[in-house]
Amino acid sequence: MAPLKLARTAGVVALLLGALALPAAAGAQEASARVRVLHLSPDTPKINVYVDGASTLTAVPFKTATKHAQVPAGTHTIEIRPAGSANGNPLATTRETLAHGAAYTLAAVGPAAKLQIMVLKDDFTAPPAGKAKLRGIDASPQSPPIDIAIAGGPVLFHDLTFPEATPFATVQAGSMALEVRLAGTERVVFKSGARPLPAGAILTVAGTVSPSGTIEVLPILDAAGAGATPRGGIATGAGGTAPAAGTGLAGSLTAAALALMVGGAIVIRRRRRGSAR
Repeated sequence: MAPLKLARTAGVVALLLGALALPAAAGAQEASARVRVLHLSPDTPKINVYVDGASTLTAVPFKTATKHAQVPAGTHTIEIRPAGSANGNPLATTRETLAHGAAYTLAAVGPAAKLQIMVLKDDFTAPPAGKAKLRGIDASPQSPPIDIAIAGGPVLFHDLTFPEATPFATVQAGSMALEVRLAGTERVVFKSGARPLPAGAILTVAGTVSPSGTIEVLPILDAAGAGATPRGGIATGAGGTAPAAGTGLAGSLTAAALALMVGGAIVIRRRRRGSAR
């Protein structure tokens, strides 16, 4: 073959090989999942997250949601350890299957001696026009069964207990007040003031107890609006606190109410609760 023809043939072959390589590269990228950790255990120090023994998220303090980190899709052993401690027994361990292209929140809940990992599947698809999406995490061990409802309106989530997260809810954007009722009854045990809820926003609201004994509500801005990338940080100026709950039913109900303002998430390997929209 003439040198010129040989060079042209080699060039065509190289272009074809390059074109064939592009789908493979895209497929490799899609074969990953994303995980973040949400630290909701008040007596647990900064934590590290290990995936199959590899350090993935480090030195995460209490009341913090990290950004998502990429990990290979598939079944993994996930461990939470105190920051700076790569050896010894982990504080909590779970084995989970993470799907291609999916995002997850690993919520560390409960006291350090009985730390648990709630694996929640995130959903960053935009809500319909004029709507927002909310989800909540009950990280308050003293919570009795409760219902979450729109103030004076229908129940959004039924019979919630610790440690649990609600299914996703799509609600009307604007100003919203919520109330917490004793599960299965009309008895209102907590009612929030009206709060702004921007259209297109995706928000996680989590509740826990601070080391000083204060019940706190932590709003985490997952996405600011349609097409926005996940934020993963604590939203400033939107939270709330309340005095520490005392013993007995009234204190437990107050803790539960503040711990579960409203929300939506799927807890892997836990049964889904019923919801009304």
